[in-house]
Amino acid sequence: MENTASKKYMNIPMTLELNNKELCRKLAGEIYEHHEITGMSLSQLYCEIFAHAYVFSVFRFIPGFIKNTAPAKRIYRSVADGVDLEDDGDSLVRRIFYRVIWLMPSFA
Repeated sequence: MENTASKKYMNIPMTLELNNKELCRKLAGEIYEHHEITGMSLSQLYCEIFAHAYVFSVFRFIPGFIKNTAPAKRIYRSVADGVDLEDDGDSLVRRIFYRVIWLMPSFA
């Protein structure tokens, strides 16, 4: 029997204010509590939200010659479009990067 249930998806618009761990915890807590996204732990949610905001906010400090490269432009577009969350979350590799970024000091 095939599972026809569709995954839930949401986009959190990007703002510099999201580069705040407490705000990310609060937002993730609301998403988790209301089961808006399933298959992710609370910490997976807040790490992913924060990682996107961290990259977005740190990007402004990157020298122009790097910002203008194709890979940098792709990364910026990805984070500037907001935080895309879906049931079951991202790949293991991305989740590891999100956790590493969570553990880094914030500069904003």
